[in-house]
Amino acid sequence: MRAAALVVILALVGCERDPIDGCPDLAEGDLVVTEVRGPQSPDDMQGPWIELFNASSQTHDLIGAKIRFRRKDGSSEVPVLVRRALTIAPGEYLVLGLFFDAEPLQPRPDHVDYGFLGDFDGAWLSAAAIDLETCGQRVDLATYDVLPGTGTYSLGTSPPDAETNNLSTSWCFDPTPAGTPGAANTACP
Repeated sequence: MRAAALVVILALVGCERDPIDGCPDLAEGDLVVTEVRGPQSPDDMQGPWIELFNASSQTHDLIGAKIRFRRKDGSSEVPVLVRRALTIAPGEYLVLGLFFDAEPLQPRPDHVDYGFLGDFDGAWLSAAAIDLETCGQRVDLATYDVLPGTGTYSLGTSPPDAETNNLSTSWCFDPTPAGTPGAANTACP
């Protein structure tokens, strides 16, 4: 019985890696990476995640968007795809987390809008670049050299935009254990 359940789980995970036809119509800067939460204590239930902000004036469906978690020197990367309809309206935040997106594998916590664990093949990088892409074009890039052991690496500007996202002085550590998933970040000092 256990072996049959494992085969079903592996088949479901394997199907997650099939390519997606099409990609969202996004321009550079339409979406901005605004917060990154890495692994925390072993009993942590919030999990690693990234937060996106819609800086455009249009609602976007992210099905087919690619997020690349990569070493800053380009030596390795873990690409993930958004594999279902996932809309974000202007001025809204969206959280993508290291969880399976649907039952029966594992329920996503309420603060995570989309789970990408089915695509994520590797370890969460302690220093990395996160590229958000569509149709082979970069929409946004965020980098970090270290993530806090408690809290998040947070873009502390309001409203978030792709220009300030590129400045290391716009980012800071938010020591709040859960961070601010799906909401405006605390301003950096």
